[in-house]
Amino acid sequence: MVPSFEKRVRAFAIDTSGVMLVGIVATFGVTPFNETLGIVLFGFGAFMFYIFPYFRGTGQTCGKRIQKIKVVMKDDRPAPIWLLLIRDMTKLFASLFTYGLYLVVATFSMNSHVSRTIHDYIFQTKVIDLQNERDMGSVLGKSSLLKDRGI
Repeated sequence: MVPSFEKRVRAFAIDTSGVMLVGIVATFGVTPFNETLGIVLFGFGAFMFYIFPYFRGTGQTCGKRIQKIKVVMKDDRPAPIWLLLIRDMTKLFASLFTYGLYLVVATFSMNSHVSRTIHDYIFQTKVIDLQNERDMGSVLGKSSLLKDRGI
C-alpha cells in the first residue's frame, strides 16, 4: 500500500527533529565546557538516533517506525542496509547543499501513485505503508462496537 504524503513528511520531521535536539543539547549543554566532547556527543547522538535503527534489522529510522512506513526496493524486496544509508545520506547532502531546495523539488516531483521521489528513482526504491487499510479508519482507530458491526 502507498503511504500518504503526510506520513512521509511526519517521518522525516521526527528524524530531523531528533537529530536537531541532540545537536542543541550537544551545543548548548556541553560545548561551552568542552568543544571536543560536544562534537563527540553530537556525532554519537546523531548516529544512535538516525543510523543505528537501520541495523536493528527492520531498515527503518525512528520516524519511519513510528509512522509504520518502510523503504523497500522497487520490486518489493527488502532494501540492503548499505543502500538505505547511502540513499538517506544523498538526500541529506542534497538538501544541505541546496539549502532545502532539493526537498521542495523532490516533494513536488513525487509520484503519489507509487510514492517515489527523485532519490527513490535514483536508488530504485519506494516507500510502502505497513498498516492495513482496515486499521486506518481514523487517527484513533475504530471502536470494538463499530468493528463488530462491520462499519
